[in-house]
Amino acid sequence: MKLLRPQCYFGFILVGVIAFHLALLSATSNAQTRTHNLGDYKLRIEANDQLNTNEVDPTGEWPQDHFRYGTIVFYNSGHTVGKWVDSTGVDHIKETFLSPVSYNETEPYGIKEYRRHEPPEVWVYANGVLQRSSQQFTGIVDPNLPSDQMVEVRYKSYPGFDVLKRSYSFTNPNHDDYVIHVNRYKCTFDWDQDSKPDTDPSQTMENIYFMVGYSCQTAEGTYITYSQWYEEAKDDWATFETYPSKLVTGARDLQVSYCWDGDHPELTAFEEGGQEFDDTGDPRFAIGEEGSTPMPSGEFVSSAYAGFAALHVDKSPADKTDDLTQPVSIMANMSIYNVWDSDFPGFATAWDWAASRTQQTVEEQSGWPDDAMSQEDEFPFQAFGPYNMSLGDSVVIVYAVGANGISRNLAIEKGLAWRDWYRGAAGADFDNDAKNELLATGKDSLFQTMDRALWTWKRGLNIPDPLPAPDLTVRSGPNVIYLEWEDLSAIGDYDTNVPDLDHYEIYRKQGNFLVDEYTEINANGTHLLWQPIAVVPKTQNTFIDSNVVRGEAYHYAVIAVDNGSQNTDGLFPGQKLASSKYANRSELAAYAFEPGKDNAKAVRIVPNPYIVKAGEFNFTGEDNKLLFVNLPAYCKLRIYTVTGDLIKTIDHQSGSADENWDQVTEYNQLVASGVYILQVDDARDVNGKPVSGSIEKFVIIR
Repeated sequence: MKLLRPQCYFGFILVGVIAFHLALLSATSNAQTRTHNLGDYKLRIEANDQLNTNEVDPTGEWPQDHFRYGTIVFYNSGHTVGKWVDSTGVDHIKETFLSPVSYNETEPYGIKEYRRHEPPEVWVYANGVLQRSSQQFTGIVDPNLPSDQMVEVRYKSYPGFDVLKRSYSFTNPNHDDYVIHVNRYKCTFDWDQDSKPDTDPSQTMENIYFMVGYSCQTAEGTYITYSQWYEEAKDDWATFETYPSKLVTGARDLQVSYCWDGDHPELTAFEEGGQEFDDTGDPRFAIGEEGSTPMPSGEFVSSAYAGFAALHVDKSPADKTDDLTQPVSIMANMSIYNVWDSDFPGFATAWDWAASRTQQTVEEQSGWPDDAMSQEDEFPFQAFGPYNMSLGDSVVIVYAVGANGISRNLAIEKGLAWRDWYRGAAGADFDNDAKNELLATGKDSLFQTMDRALWTWKRGLNIPDPLPAPDLTVRSGPNVIYLEWEDLSAIGDYDTNVPDLDHYEIYRKQGNFLVDEYTEINANGTHLLWQPIAVVPKTQNTFIDSNVVRGEAYHYAVIAVDNGSQNTDGLFPGQKLASSKYANRSELAAYAFEPGKDNAKAVRIVPNPYIVKAGEFNFTGEDNKLLFVNLPAYCKLRIYTVTGDLIKTIDHQSGSADENWDQVTEYNQLVASGVYILQVDDARDVNGKPVSGSIEKFVIIR
């Protein structure tokens, strides 16, 4: 167990980048990513500073403990230059660069991750083996970091910029729904592997605009249909709105570009025989790619509002004060196909759009408000400028990206209430209008999130800090599961160094590690969630979970909660702050077991017969799982077909009475329906004394 003791930080913030560039890096660089994963909002940063989900998974997951809850499917940034001169003396007019270069990937270029303290180690003892559940940290530990995590990307870009981008995230539960991006764009006239200018360094690049766009499609958690998630999510809308800060007096008005789920006009029924179907919020009616499997569980799958807003924009390379007139131009919606072609509809060039000072809203989009199918995407862009830049000049632009909305618990609860209304249940009155009104409150939640990001930026990223998450060890035991974690009672607050631990809270998830994986979703609308199961005093760092079912999978997290005494100037002074509930989750499952028997006379196979269509009567979230119970402590398990072919051998050495099998043979093939033989052989009791074996039959029905 180890933890770096935090130190007080009062320094200034490392400045970052805005080089809105889509770098086409080498294949090695393209594969490099780092992820902000300590808060509700999980954001992956790509080394090539672009996101295209034709190649990778979505990101911007909110909340991050749910399966497929990404909100960002495309991210693009770049710049458009009014005039620059190449090395041959040719003038380049209104050129757009959405594909920057980054040949030099050696120091100081590339991608790096920084943490304020080393991430906790998580170990799980299961099936007789102690395994590391947490990933080995390969980043840099900096106790003076102003946030809990920072990711840095640096590269070169045409027509001669050094781009430095730093993104910051926090575990403070009031500030974990956003990531702040600090972006610096420095004029060097150099874009290749050496440091020498590649064009005339005495010139001034004129009328430069920087651009950023996030395609925040909100059909989370599903592949319902082509146009809801699998491709361009055509039933979503995007716009921008001005939000005066309620937290920072005299600060800029936030121009929030955001996206939300709308009604799909071609989907007219949740299921046959119900009321008129408005699918805003996507009440879940199917799972699988393109909605291949009906599943009318009703929860609102797409309840998040996702977006971004500028927090600071330099007035000029010489004037670093915040230009409150920025962003200068806003495009509410773009198609990714337009982006790939550098084509801003309605304008001759991207430069003409950026310089136009137009600020498009959703009301100006075709199909509004009834037919979102007329929109190819929902891809908002913002432009900042113009700037004239000479050698050595730099511009800093800061923005936040994040998501918020109604909680998943509320989305489940009200989804069932809406389903009752749809089916005509007596007294059910939570209709389409009530549903849509509830979902629309997510916009206010997103605006509050952006306002909190502005508040944090204006404080130099110095906000009240929770304790770090402790190291954690989870051990499978005889009809119980044991937890042991690091003692944080002597760890001081980051800013004051005063110890302030109050208590620990323990969370547990049964079944799969993530919520709402397809094997756990069922038509009755019940969900297995991460749930608090215990509160323990600060003097205790062990816990025995005896409320477990033998053979079921369990995951755990332990949260350290401070006493609020060092939270003197936060949003809610005196509020107790909790460490990240995501930092030390045990991704590997632990299983309670019964101690091994001293004989093999009562060996059983559960379930027997195994019936694929039995669904929830099988083990939670684990397809094809068979459990062999009442085994000797140590033995060989050999599985044969009824014709005598040996298809699987399992060396059972855990000392428990249980062993499981995923119905996969030694040749990595799933077994077919039929009768099978289990031979228990080479058996020994807990003291190593040989005992007799046994033979059992079982049936699999697919």
